[in-house]
Amino acid sequence: MYPKDLMQILRALPINLILLTTLRMISAAETPSKEATPLDLKGTNVQRLEVSASLIGFTSTKVFYTLGEHRVVVVIHIDNTKKGFPVTGKVCQFAKEVTPNDMANWLNNQYSDARFPKVPEPKVTVQLPEGACQSLESKLLGQKSAANTAYNHYRVEFKLPEVKVNEQIRLTEFKDTVNVYVMVK
Repeated sequence: MYPKDLMQILRALPINLILLTTLRMISAAETPSKEATPLDLKGTNVQRLEVSASLIGFTSTKVFYTLGEHRVVVVIHIDNTKKGFPVTGKVCQFAKEVTPNDMANWLNNQYSDARFPKVPEPKVTVQLPEGACQSLESKLLGQKSAANTAYNHYRVEFKLPEVKVNEQIRLTEFKDTVNVYVMVK
C-alpha cells in the first residue's frame, strides 16, 4: 500500500511526533477561517451624516457613515482648501458595550461644540491608506453665502476601493456624492 521507503521513514519517527502532526492537521482543518466582515457603506442599515457648515461659515466637508450593529463609524473628509478636493478617511471602531446613543453623542462632538463631555472614545481608529479615497468629478452648482462670506458650491463625487481595515473589518468598494463649499477670494 505504501512505498517501502515511506514505511521505513514512518517507523523511524517517534509516535508522539506523528500524533502531534496529525492533531495539528485535524485542528487546522476544523478551524473556520476568520475573514474580515465586509461593511457596505451604501447598505440600508447605515446612517449617513454630511457636515460642511460651522458657526463661522462653511468648512471642509465630513461625511459620517455609522454602522451601529458593528459599532463602527467611517469618517470621510473632503478638503475644501486644496485644488482637486483631496479625500481622506478613517474607521473608528467602538467597544461592544458602547450604545447607539453613546455613538451618536460621540458623533455630535466631532462636528459641533462638543456638548457631550462624557462620551466613549473609539477603541481602535485606523486611517485609510493615503490615496485610497479619490475625488472623481466636481461640478460648480452656484454660490452660497454664510457669515457675510461668499462660497462656491460644488457637488463632488468620490470613491473608495475595497479596503481591508484590519482583521475584523473590510470596507466594500463604494461611491458617493457630497456638497463642498469653497470660499470665493
